[in-house]
Amino acid sequence: MQNLIRKISLIIYYGIASKLPNYSYPGGVFYNWFRIKCLKNIIVIGANCRIMKGVYIGDGNNVQIGDNCRINENVRLDNVKIGSHVMIARDCVCLGKMHQFEDIHMPMEKQEVKVTQQTIIEDDVWIGLRVILMPGINVKKGTIIGAAAVVTKDTDEYGIYAGVPAEFIRYRKNNAIGLTM
Repeated sequence: MQNLIRKISLIIYYGIASKLPNYSYPGGVFYNWFRIKCLKNIIVIGANCRIMKGVYIGDGNNVQIGDNCRINENVRLDNVKIGSHVMIARDCVCLGKMHQFEDIHMPMEKQEVKVTQQTIIEDDVWIGLRVILMPGINVKKGTIIGAAAVVTKDTDEYGIYAGVPAEFIRYRKNNAIGLTM
């Protein structure tokens, strides 16, 4: 029965809920509630989240979202665990698998898909517009990733990253306690 509810919820999510207007539109609070209601039958999702239109979760396997997250338009999530208080800007992609390519005697498209480790996005992370996270990356607590970056390796806590491939820029500062990281 649970599997049937999940499949029906996927159909409703992709057929209706994912196409409804965003939170900021008139009626947006209801549209967000409806999206979340559908998603809760498919994935683990925390409280007080805003999920905008066009968010793709595949079949929902191995996708988790924590509390107080903001996931904007056209974000693609695959094999990812997202912590709490995470902001993901429009058009970001969290890759969850790769194609095999080692056998040069067989076309790559005929080789198996290689499932990798789950991508982890820890708490209090801000991911900018059109960022790509490669599979199995750990985006540590407090990280900021600049627009259009391609993250190919794990980040440091409270680090700021940008570029292709993403490189460390500097640490965030915490003036409230006089600490520079």
